[in-house]
Amino acid sequence: MPPSNLSPLQSLVVRRTCLCLHLRQQSATTNRRFLSTTASIRNGAPVAAFGSSELLRRRHKAGKEYMTPAEVAKAERAKTLRSMKYSAFGIALCAVAMFGAIVLYPDPQKQERRAALNAQEAAAVADKLLVEEKTTPKSKVVRLDAPPSIGGSISDKLTVNEVDQVPTGTSTIPTIPRLIYLPSTPAPSSPASANEPGGTESQVEYQLVGLGIRTVSILSIQVYVVGLYIAVADIAKLQERLVHSVADPVATTLVPGEKTKLRELLLDANRGEEIWNSIIKDGGIRTAFRITPTRNTDFMHLRDGFVRGITARSASFSSNPALVSSDASSNFQDESFGLALNDFKAVFGGTARRKLPRGEQLYLSRDATGRLSVYSEDKEGGRVNMGHVADERVSRLLWLGYLAGKNVSSEEARKSVVDGCVEFVERPVGTVATQVV
Repeated sequence: MPPSNLSPLQSLVVRRTCLCLHLRQQSATTNRRFLSTTASIRNGAPVAAFGSSELLRRRHKAGKEYMTPAEVAKAERAKTLRSMKYSAFGIALCAVAMFGAIVLYPDPQKQERRAALNAQEAAAVADKLLVEEKTTPKSKVVRLDAPPSIGGSISDKLTVNEVDQVPTGTSTIPTIPRLIYLPSTPAPSSPASANEPGGTESQVEYQLVGLGIRTVSILSIQVYVVGLYIAVADIAKLQERLVHSVADPVATTLVPGEKTKLRELLLDANRGEEIWNSIIKDGGIRTAFRITPTRNTDFMHLRDGFVRGITARSASFSSNPALVSSDASSNFQDESFGLALNDFKAVFGGTARRKLPRGEQLYLSRDATGRLSVYSEDKEGGRVNMGHVADERVSRLLWLGYLAGKNVSSEEARKSVVDGCVEFVERPVGTVATQVV
């Protein structure tokens, strides 16, 4: 209430001032920010804009309120599966990207080291062959000149520089020898093969027929280089069996059409298995496999692979009636075959995990009676006789695993051996061995 002694104008001013002070005290006091010219900060809830996470959260929460527990669990499961799929796709994409980076951008220093190592290994092999050539006694057998060769034969493909080494197609093991020497295992009633071409009383000369690389998995990881060798003195027997498999018994060589037929038969799963089974079983031909690992491995790993191949090959005999005969040689379920397979396992050291480093050799030799002998050879040329298996069924099934059937250990090796056999039959029977120097 203004004083009574004030004029009407003063009373009006005092009354308005009191009213403003009263309204200011009733309003909420807010603290302004220092040096701020904007309005006071509002403390209300934020407004969810379109497409914001707040709007999506509110909608998802509102949707759950109208869903049953089963529907909520189903939605959560679908969300989890969707996240797992995205994670798996990301992992696979990263793996492919890393593999592509490794393949497309190889380490140049690693390539240089590998090239230097290959050069050293090639030089060591050349020195070793030179020493063997000087120490191996020369044969006294008179060698006759053969008739002129047909185009595309063995001698046309080998030049003077390539006569000792054959390229393999892999940089890890660049070459393998064309000729090797293995101990002879003559029958007790027969003398040692001292008069064979290139052989002595204890060593028999073998010539390369074909080679290939054993690979595993979808990435084609190289495991070892394998080559099939045949005794030089038995090449004529192999020629005769191959020629008579497609031509008359009196034929000594094949014409181009017959060579094509022979190639098709040897590559056929069933007919090729029949031909090779007959040659290996009854041909009396001495052959050998030379295995050179491309990476460090052990005998147990190789043994397990050989045993799986032998077991699978024995099962295929029951599905091909042409391979079954009345004698015991086609029976792979008897006790004697099981004992022979155990002997084969024992040759590789039983339970011992002996190592076979990269570049060393493993020889699997089969004599005329089917007796299997196993040798290991280090990089310095030291050879160890690991043992033998007398039952010919073991070595025959092991040989068939590389040469015939639907699934072979190395398709590249099988085709190379077939090419070598076709080259053999291009010449008359008995003339190939006379040209081996």
